[in-house]
Amino acid sequence: MNLPDSSINLLPVIAAAIVNMIIGMLWYSPNVLGKLWIRSMASGAGKTQEEFRKSATSNPLIYVFNTIASLVFAYVMAHIMKFASISSFGNGVLIGFWVWLGFVVTTVLPGYLYESRPKILYLIFIFYQLVAICLMGGLLAIWK
Repeated sequence: MNLPDSSINLLPVIAAAIVNMIIGMLWYSPNVLGKLWIRSMASGAGKTQEEFRKSATSNPLIYVFNTIASLVFAYVMAHIMKFASISSFGNGVLIGFWVWLGFVVTTVLPGYLYESRPKILYLIFIFYQLVAICLMGGLLAIWK
């Protein structure tokens, strides 16, 4: 079996990772779902909203690891698009949907269930992932 050339253009990977982080920044902003997310996270952690807000943003390594994770995810998605020969935005979104459903939804759900975390946190996170992954898939499909 001959696999396609696995060289990947890193510019679209970086762009897709940035798109992912921008969507996350907007999604969790106070004007979208940030207030609900902070309220739910704080109550689950037994902290006030202000205590949680400070602890959640005080460690710069969180942002470093988030950036690395976003880059790795975009890089893997770029390989999927290339190996599957996906070249249209719509098909990229569709592949993003299947990646989301098959790998993200199914691997994140047990953690929320076993940790007895509020269901709203799962829904906020999982639908952010749906939007971000589908847009990343579309972008990576058309920009080679």
